Amino acid sequence: MADLTTTNNPWTDPSSLYGMGFPPPGSGTLNSHYTNPTTPAVSGLQLDGYFPDGCNAFLPEPALTSKAGLPFIKSCTPALGAGTCAADCHHDAQFVIRIPDAWRGRLLSAGTPGIRDAFSSDFILSDYALEKGWAYVAQDKGNMGANFYRDGSDEVGSCGGAWCPAVAIQEWATRMRQATRQTLALLNKIAASYGLKRVIRSYAAGISNGGYQTRMAIELDTPKDRLYDGGVDWEGTLFLPGVPAGVSLSGAKTGFNLFTYLPATLLNYPGDVTGDPSATAALAAVGFNPQSQPLWPYHWSIYWGLTQKIYRLEMDPEYTGYTCSTIGGTGPSCVSPPAEQVPPTDPDATYGYANRVNANPALSSRMQSVAETGNIQHPLITLHGDQDSLLPEKTDSDLYAQMVQLAGRANRYRYYVVAGGNHVDSLFDDHYGVDSYGTNVLRPMLPCVRDALDALVPWVESGIAPPPSHTIPRPAGASAADLANSCTLT
Repeated sequence: MADLTTTNNPWTDPSSLYGMGFPPPGSGTLNSHYTNPTTPAVSGLQLDGYFPDGCNAFLPEPALTSKAGLPFIKSCTPALGAGTCAADCHHDAQFVIRIPDAWRGRLLSAGTPGIRDAFSSDFILSDYALEKGWAYVAQDKGNMGANFYRDGSDEVGSCGGAWCPAVAIQEWATRMRQATRQTLALLNKIAASYGLKRVIRSYAAGISNGGYQTRMAIELDTPKDRLYDGGVDWEGTLFLPGVPAGVSLSGAKTGFNLFTYLPATLLNYPGDVTGDPSATAALAAVGFNPQSQPLWPYHWSIYWGLTQKIYRLEMDPEYTGYTCSTIGGTGPSCVSPPAEQVPPTDPDATYGYANRVNANPALSSRMQSVAETGNIQHPLITLHGDQDSLLPEKTDSDLYAQMVQLAGRANRYRYYVVAGGNHVDSLFDDHYGVDSYGTNVLRPMLPCVRDALDALVPWVESGIAPPPSHTIPRPAGASAADLANSCTLT
């Protein structure tokens, strides 16, 4: 490629649902359109492929189409439940590897956010790594789309039901480490052609579910299978079966996993969307920042219902005795839509996690099978916005930071709360210059994450520790361009 970055690279996925979104300004992006494009061009090699895995027959899989409008990964339509695709088609466990011609010996492995594909972090992480002369690898967690919970061999009901609960998320950590392991092997084989003996350092980073992958990658990185030297966790998802011993919640009703606070967002509709004081207080009680209420209408329409529904189906399908119909059957379709607006009358709006653990003890062990521990093996920097309306800091990173300390790893950990940061930087664009909330409160988090990557390297390689954990203030009087392109951890 003459340019591996998204500025001129046509071979990336611009879809707004599963890819990186259209280049800014555009829809579905993880970054603000005020963010500067990547310059200069970075020439090098790009490899697209997949690891042996199934084909998610419950997700319509069109060919991936490049920014130039050219298909570069073929589509396939396997029989429902077949779990296999023809060769060269759109498989699960896809990956992308990029190696700049001026590779400097470092590798960045990216976790993958939400229910997106291997190309989703191309602008926010791949471009920045390539600018630094690093190689880059990303994968799709082994499953993607709103039907990820039906992933792989479990599609044929190998657990006696429609699928095997929890196994899709169990695959996430495995796929990230697999992609890193194979890329390191490749890079070490070809290092001499770049004037190097081998890979110098290996780092991990990711946003949301990709942040969870990053946490797990660093926690699981034991001396017998060491792949990483450090990582940056951008608002990673916290999966816990219960509140760990020694961890303190900020309030009596504060949540500690998705199922302990998302139902409140559904049950309190439309009051949370309109800003009714009682509904706002109900969400604040489970961990949401009431200042972030201007973001709640968007989250109700896009995130809250879908996230509760599909993750609950992954962990606790027994709650609604879920069944679905394949071709010619009866009942609801097996294909979940890319967005769900779940009303207060839906069973998921009254989902009670504690009650369900008692009624379905397997739920706790399923959550435990994917839970973080805080036992990080290498330096890790966590960043979380105080306006996050999908994974509130009080229900997530505030707790993870305590877990790291309880694990005795505080000396290799930093936690920065970004004042004004929310879950997706593009929401800043929807409010800046439109209302007081956007103009005076919100800010994009990407530049802070990139500054954290810059701080991680001297910490790992030279022992120069970054500043102690603290809240990064929003600079007064900063323009949108300033906020989207500049941040310092100090």
